[in-house]
Amino acid sequence: MESSEGKVLINISREKFVMDGTLAQIDEDLRSYGFYRCHRSYIVNLEKVKEIISWSKNTYSVVMDNPEKTKIPLSRTKYNEIQELLMHH
Repeated sequence: MESSEGKVLINISREKFVMDGTLAQIDEDLRSYGFYRCHRSYIVNLEKVKEIISWSKNTYSVVMDNPEKTKIPLSRTKYNEIQELLMHH
């Protein structure tokens, strides 16, 4: 899920859906279902995370397990937390 121009876009496979609400609300609703807000503009499904890559000392991306290997920005402050979550998933 990504926030774009005041809307929330849900990306499922190659389809996009627009949803009302904010990422904060959606994050709260979906956290217990294995979703994680990895960046102020993105929420990812932890089940679909393939790996985390580091571009430089403080720049990270989450690589999704899809044919496009979509790269989602990962906030530096979230790096340790998502590592922990992925170990327990």
